[in-house]
Amino acid sequence: MAGYVGVAPGTTTIQTEDGRVIQLVDWIDDKHWGTAELQTGDTSDISVFSAAGSQPIPGGTRPLFKVDSNIPRTGDNGLPQSWEMYVYSLGSEFMRASRTSGTNSNPQLTDYSNPLTLDTFFDLDRKLYISYKYNGKIFTEGLTRDYPGGAGPTVSGTATNLQLVNNGMPSPRDRAAMVMPIWEREGIGYVLTLTPVVALTIAQVANDAGLALGFVDNRWKKSGLIKRQVT
Repeated sequence: MAGYVGVAPGTTTIQTEDGRVIQLVDWIDDKHWGTAELQTGDTSDISVFSAAGSQPIPGGTRPLFKVDSNIPRTGDNGLPQSWEMYVYSLGSEFMRASRTSGTNSNPQLTDYSNPLTLDTFFDLDRKLYISYKYNGKIFTEGLTRDYPGGAGPTVSGTATNLQLVNNGMPSPRDRAAMVMPIWEREGIGYVLTLTPVVALTIAQVANDAGLALGFVDNRWKKSGLIKRQVT
């Protein structure tokens, strides 16, 4: 719409189902993300957005870095003051399989790791139940394959050790989108939970012929319209 009541002519706006008018000049089409660490033997729920900043990664002990999460506070506390988000899709990406959880100052960048193989993805995909709750209500649930990341390199080959896997093709349109987005606001909690229905088995063969890789970093993106406090 242009020239909507109370809005300067020429301003692009969107009217939501409850009558609210969004001026796109105040928003960006972007993403929030968080990462969890899966390890062989896991049987308990892991909440992806339960940590922020330099807190320990959900499911592990190493600290979160900027490549792991860009949320300023834990999801249980909701978005910060004056922030809003219309979440229209969730995407899962497996960032790496690693040998250890990491104990040094920057384990995300220095621990030995490889891309995920098809065998590892197959085992995780069939054992992980995913649910996303906002304000205590489940909005979506499924398996990893139901939430394609829509990004990442694609590699194929003839040798077993070259059969790497992505969760969906690298295209911004290849992702599952909600008909009506989730309207998230300050102070209202959200949680994305990974539930192993049986114990996970992660034992990926390492390219250096060393010990098997028993840990996997799983990054989750919330894509949509974001409005942040400007300071």
